[in-house]
Amino acid sequence: MEGYLSVAEAAERFGLSRRRVQLLCEQGRIENAYKLSGVWLIPANVEKPQDGRVRKNINGEQLRLFDIDDDGTDGCAADVNGELLTLYEVCELLSISTATGRNWVRLKKIRPAATQGRNLLFSRSDIDEILKAVSNGESEALNRRRNKKKMNKVSLYESYVSDNGNIGVINEIVSDFGTSINGATIRAILANFALQLICQKQRRSLSSNNLVKSFVDGTLDVSGFSKLIDDLLGCRNELVDNVDLDSPVFEHKVDYVEDDDTLGFAYISLMNLGRRKSKGTYYTPVEVVKKLVFHLKDTSVITGKYVLDPCCGSGNFLLEIGKHTGTPELLYGQDIDPIAIHITRISFALKFDILDLNFLYSHFTCADTFRSLPVDSPDIIIGNPPWGGDIPEDQLEDLSSRFETARKRTMDTFSLFTEYALKLLPPNGILAFVLPESILTVKAHSIIRSVVLRECNFKFAHYLGEAFKGVQCPSIILGVEKSEAKVPGVPKVYHNGECYSLQSNRQISVERFNFRVTDEIQDCLDMLSNNIDFTYLLNQAEFALGIVTGNNASYVSNARLPGYEPVLKGSDISKYRFAFNGNYIKFEPQNFQQVAPTELYRAPEKLLYRFISDTLVFAYDDQQTLSLNSCNILIPKIPGLKVKYVLAILNSRVASFFFTHMYGSVKVLRSHLEHIPIPVASEKEQEEVVRMVNLLLSNEANVGGLYDELDKYIMSLYKLGSRERDIVERSMVGKKLFLP
Repeated sequence: MEGYLSVAEAAERFGLSRRRVQLLCEQGRIENAYKLSGVWLIPANVEKPQDGRVRKNINGEQLRLFDIDDDGTDGCAADVNGELLTLYEVCELLSISTATGRNWVRLKKIRPAATQGRNLLFSRSDIDEILKAVSNGESEALNRRRNKKKMNKVSLYESYVSDNGNIGVINEIVSDFGTSINGATIRAILANFALQLICQKQRRSLSSNNLVKSFVDGTLDVSGFSKLIDDLLGCRNELVDNVDLDSPVFEHKVDYVEDDDTLGFAYISLMNLGRRKSKGTYYTPVEVVKKLVFHLKDTSVITGKYVLDPCCGSGNFLLEIGKHTGTPELLYGQDIDPIAIHITRISFALKFDILDLNFLYSHFTCADTFRSLPVDSPDIIIGNPPWGGDIPEDQLEDLSSRFETARKRTMDTFSLFTEYALKLLPPNGILAFVLPESILTVKAHSIIRSVVLRECNFKFAHYLGEAFKGVQCPSIILGVEKSEAKVPGVPKVYHNGECYSLQSNRQISVERFNFRVTDEIQDCLDMLSNNIDFTYLLNQAEFALGIVTGNNASYVSNARLPGYEPVLKGSDISKYRFAFNGNYIKFEPQNFQQVAPTELYRAPEKLLYRFISDTLVFAYDDQQTLSLNSCNILIPKIPGLKVKYVLAILNSRVASFFFTHMYGSVKVLRSHLEHIPIPVASEKEQEEVVRMVNLLLSNEANVGGLYDELDKYIMSLYKLGSRERDIVERSMVGKKLFLP
């Protein structure tokens, strides 16, 4: 909408949370704001509202947020200098758990400004200083995991498109602006690029690359595209006030590339990284889009079908599938980001030569997908739903009444979108989504797995690995068909360059969708899982994390200072043995962020293992050695089984085979280890295993040869036949053994 801001954009301008802006809209305190299809539209020239909440500052004086102070500063200054926050509110702002928040208080990373009974209160100004330091790159306090949503960077998304020339152009702009680019400038750059692409498609020769200035002053006519460009530019007053249209940035030129979403690429590269992560937005690379559409064409009829992308971003899935349906008029897309929808309309008009504004505005809409849709009953739903996006609190009650996946305290948006998409589809409708691989196996996602099993048959699954630049999260393409008549198995699975089919549902349950194994491997896993002669670590072991210091740079030294002792990291661990690599620590548990009971570190006999590894790597320790959290602790307590015997089992190819194919994880979790099958061996058999383990622990053995000899003996304890042994050995070819 021309001249309007979204809640997110207004929140950024006012320096408020999106939740607060939405509440102010609902209270009628933002002048002329109105709701369209469930989405608040806020006039771009609106003044920052006064707020009626009353807080006390550190001196106990009442302050009205956004009031004018004596020094002439406005609303936010009073807020910053006077507002006291609870620990919960601080943790919300910093995107950390309350447990981490309490640790940070103990470690004096954040300091309370006052107390109220037993509750700690914190100065908003102190917390804003932390966020500012992170935003400017001066602090790494939040530069991990989900806390990266607070980082105010622009990030180039090179894998999103294929054209190296356009990648270079955007890369140069990103480098020039760093973190200082504003929303109006982003809109103007996008409009300039859009005008360039329009003129190229129309084969018009122009003397300058700065077309946005010509468009604004009325000397460039792009006929049917004018309204679309005006939408993208937004408020003209804001443009004039905030953008220098003579800037050299508008001399950069991009080229029209038929299969690339060039405008979407420019937008996602320039958009604030924090905003993208908080919304769960990761625009999908062109190769992944092509793979999804290929699988749809390969397994289903897509011509003449109504297709919806309910979270379409800048429309790259729709642009790709539109080439193959033969009827782009049946394509629909929706997103809550107005700029993304402006881009979708322009790109669609360019690609398919459709300039009917009624069509473009009705088929590609900006709205909350859970409240309205541009099409009632789509035959096919495609896309990449938000991962880990924030759900406004005022929507939680409504969503939890409508969706099973919204009833959990830790709701994830991709499960919510998947369940909603299945509700929208008619019988035999097709859903194809790009999703995090964790949806297949992680316990927290069992609800959506139960929904899929109840509602659908599988069509295809494609394991992508880490497909998104800068996002350490393996992903998949999952295709399902809504159907009451159930068909077992999965017709097509793509994994590690292979394509195979699964004929049964043996590896498909609410507990996990284990598509990554062939039926042959599953036969072997079933044999290992169902043998009554095996035992498990579940309820028969103690587990502990290595030390979480909270700041290794402060606590870990590469010199042995007075009172310091060696400490191990995961990289120090090999099978059976470990090697010190010059790291030392002073063991002062009260100073660490997270620490296990001292008796576990000082146990007379324990196993240490790599936490991050695609195979199992365990070392033996009887020296009461300390370790950091990349090196965790296991103390087996299985009656009748020696610790060194359990060590050998866990280091065997069989155990790694089971771990790799059962869980497909690079994190070795307690829940994984608790379910590794362990043969119950006789005293004599254990003595033979321990004899070889002791040789491996010495420095004199032929390690490789002895490991293979021990491994063959362990396979006999598992009672593997020649076929199963061959399956295990072949599946582990190419994997590093981590022998000392």
